[in-house]
Amino acid sequence: MAGSLTKIQRYLRQAHVWRFVGLASTTVGLSCYALSSSFNHLFGRWNFLKIFIYIVSSITICFMILFAKSWQCSTALRFKAHLSFLVLTITAIYSFFFDKDVNGKPDVYGLISCAAFAVMSLSLSRQSHLGFEVDLLYFFLGALIVQFMKIHLFLGIFGVGLSYSLIILRSSLDLENEHQRLDDQYHSVVQVDSDSQQQQKEAAQVDSDSQEVNTDIVIMKTQFTACINALKLCDRELINMLSNYAKDNVKTFIESNLEDHVPVDSNMVIDALPSNIIDDLREGVKFMVANGLQKECCDSYSSCRREYLEKFISSSNLKLPNIVNVVEVESTALEFQVRNWITTSNLAMRLLFPNERRLCERIFMGLSTATDIVFTEICREFTIHQFKFSGCFTFEVFPMSVRVFKALNDLIPEYESLFSQKSCDSIRNEAISNWKRLGKATKGIFIELEDWICNDEAISDVPDELYPICRKVIECLNVVFKAWVILPLENFFEEHPMVVHREGSPSSFFIQLIRIIELLEKHLEVRFKSCPDRALRCITAMNNVRHIEQNAKKWNWDTRPMYNSGIIRKLSAKVRQNLEDYLRISWDDVVGLLKLGDNEAYSAESMKENLKLFNLHFKEICRVQSTWFVLDEQLRKEIRESIDNILLPIYGVFIGKLYDVLGSHANEYIEYSMLDIDALLNDLFRA
Repeated sequence: MAGSLTKIQRYLRQAHVWRFVGLASTTVGLSCYALSSSFNHLFGRWNFLKIFIYIVSSITICFMILFAKSWQCSTALRFKAHLSFLVLTITAIYSFFFDKDVNGKPDVYGLISCAAFAVMSLSLSRQSHLGFEVDLLYFFLGALIVQFMKIHLFLGIFGVGLSYSLIILRSSLDLENEHQRLDDQYHSVVQVDSDSQQQQKEAAQVDSDSQEVNTDIVIMKTQFTACINALKLCDRELINMLSNYAKDNVKTFIESNLEDHVPVDSNMVIDALPSNIIDDLREGVKFMVANGLQKECCDSYSSCRREYLEKFISSSNLKLPNIVNVVEVESTALEFQVRNWITTSNLAMRLLFPNERRLCERIFMGLSTATDIVFTEICREFTIHQFKFSGCFTFEVFPMSVRVFKALNDLIPEYESLFSQKSCDSIRNEAISNWKRLGKATKGIFIELEDWICNDEAISDVPDELYPICRKVIECLNVVFKAWVILPLENFFEEHPMVVHREGSPSSFFIQLIRIIELLEKHLEVRFKSCPDRALRCITAMNNVRHIEQNAKKWNWDTRPMYNSGIIRKLSAKVRQNLEDYLRISWDDVVGLLKLGDNEAYSAESMKENLKLFNLHFKEICRVQSTWFVLDEQLRKEIRESIDNILLPIYGVFIGKLYDVLGSHANEYIEYSMLDIDALLNDLFRA
């Protein structure tokens, strides 16, 4: 909504829009007035002469409204006074006869014509400053309110509201009056200095030439300073407009994928500025450069626009961070600073700088070298702070480095486009240099991961849960993979491979990933052996390997299917092997107590003894393993189903045989029913 209002405001500040609004409203007003009852009351019925006079008058008025801006060529006070007197006389005479002869309620045509003439007066006030435009607007608005009240007294409220809206619209758009005041100031300086030159020529011809040159320079500087001040008056309006645009298109300026970015209109500032300010600045630049004042001109303009950029950044509650050592910054604070840096950089490169570039090209038209120099000076201070922050990042703060690298990678096309000229190559080259350095630092994460694994001596507080090194390495690999998807990390590995690989094999990027995962697996296998409980060792191994497997499945391997199938298959096989080992270690002996041969006769005493031993072993297993925890719900379900498959059927057969041997006395020895067994198994690994 704010974006639509901003666009409407931009259009309403363009002179050509008001030209056609004035022409359209004049045409509607004259047409409706010709059909209204008030016209017939004042001028009688139509005849050929009246039609001819009305058409000629209407065409004349339409042309005067369409070319109202050209009236300002005559700005003499006497001309303005006579014109204002003429308009006052005409409106007074019309009001006299209208009040005298027109009785009754006005028709629709009269209301429309009055409203259209009010809009015409508003359009006229936006195009010229001859002194009568606002009075004419008030006259027609007053007439409109009176006509509404003649229809019904309460309709006067609607007329008052409509009049108030037009007056507020005019006051909100009337920024040009201030600009005109500044123009009058330096035009007065021109007139006074010109008179002074004439007096000097008449008084002393000897040094007239040198005096004329000095005076011209003073005049030019004064005029250009007035133009710069007029431009500064627009800062707040421009900041509000661009801030609203940034809020409406927030995805373009925050950390996101390139697909979320929308093209930004680089003509927003030019369209919002009054055309006379841009024209005056362009003429001032031409005069200054032609008289050898290019440096003063460029310095003055670039200083003005740098102040504007600082105001915008400050008003947006954004600021480029000032950090020297990011490693010493607390992680939450660093994340905030990185997010702030990314948003500020995107705003500058996608919104502020393109508009500044286009404004420079318009004002310094025909002076390409000066355009590049001025634009570079406007942006230099910002980019110095920008690169100072990005230059602090190394693989030691890898996740943050990747985010900065991604943001800089997304902005490289903007740097190459905005700073494409030779005079701007210092900023462009610095951006590319930072980008490449961060890419190489990102590649160094694999060396860091290898060091983490090799130097790991931490012991998990809870033996069955994830080992800290496993969690840490996998979290980092998740970030690496996310970075690989959105960044050209593979290019850096192909340019600077760490491992020589055959043609047709996975790139060195993927080789490094495989190597890190295999190194982590071998390290974990050694750590698992330190666990004295062999069953717990299997559960711990399943937890850690399944964690690696689950994360590997989330990674995007579409471009490397052979790697995907190989690593996932290998990890799944390890989980299955550990599950089989767990079942063998924990349940083989227990299940063996329940086994009955097909032809072997079992005595009641042996069956009672085996059931007693089963109850003891089963109770102990459930007591111990109910304190263990399996991280993955699906894995826990798989383990539970595997136990069910080997235990419940044979337990059911054993209990049935026991009833056959002991009859109802079997209940004295059966401690667990089938439902009890199922419930106790369901409580395993839920600590």
